[in-house]
Amino acid sequence: MRRLLSCLLSVALLMLQPVAAQPNLAQRIGTTLADTGVPGYRFATLRLSSADGERHYRLRVALPTGPAPAGGHPVAWLLDGNAALMDVGAATLSELARRPAAPVIVFVAHDNDLRIDGAARAFDYTPRRPGGDAAQRDPLGSRRNGGADAFLDLITTQAMPQVAALAPVDPARQALWGHSYGGVFVLHALFTRPQAFADYGAADPSLWWGDGQLAREEAAAAAWSARTRLRLWLGAGAGERQPPAGRDAARLEIMQRARQSAPPDAAPALAARLRHRGLAVEVLDLPGLSHGQTLGASLPPFLFGLTQGE
Repeated sequence: MRRLLSCLLSVALLMLQPVAAQPNLAQRIGTTLADTGVPGYRFATLRLSSADGERHYRLRVALPTGPAPAGGHPVAWLLDGNAALMDVGAATLSELARRPAAPVIVFVAHDNDLRIDGAARAFDYTPRRPGGDAAQRDPLGSRRNGGADAFLDLITTQAMPQVAALAPVDPARQALWGHSYGGVFVLHALFTRPQAFADYGAADPSLWWGDGQLAREEAAAAAWSARTRLRLWLGAGAGERQPPAGRDAARLEIMQRARQSAPPDAAPALAARLRHRGLAVEVLDLPGLSHGQTLGASLPPFLFGLTQGE
């Protein structure tokens, strides 16, 4: 009954979330709940830099004000943190704060006021492919790829200890969420460092990226623990073949060709293979929503899912 009520509440709150059909790379973050506050949570800010000093990050950390559970709070790491912070509503956070195992929520963003930093995420969220620097070219333009391992190191070796210093957390209940290229990062972490997190959530991951790189990582992945799980949210955009309007013809053609390199059933087929290998996998459809809309829509069920089993 508790699981049913949780799911119903998650769906109800999901319907309140603002969503955008396609990401606007020029959109600014503006005022968010981290600035205005919300009952049941207080916010702290952490700033980190990459090992080479070229990239800078701002982590807005939502800390429950209520007592911590005996084992510590679960922790949700949300990529595209500015966009996630804009799309997580006050009702969602207030309800989460009332749960006995309210999660600490880390909104992991690049240190600027862009909702989506396209160039920075194209580098940080994608693994390095075979070949030299010339091979680390993004299929959708001149952006660089290949920084996922360094970014994952930063989260696990620097950010995690700093967040743990802010509140009592349960190191065995760390969860990672990402959308689109962020979903590529989530799957890369699952395949290459499955012990880093217990719960992985990918909203419409860009499975077409990298000319089969994720498939190669999947085939080479080590076994995961019995408590590890993956959740995949799929909207209508998961199988879209028409790229968003308003871009130049050459970019449209490149994007369309890249997306067509993965079959429409790539995500369900991935889930089936991983289940066969013993991983707990849930596929959750978000019918009628575009690729861009799945970002905000997947956040409430992902966050409420961390409080189940209290």
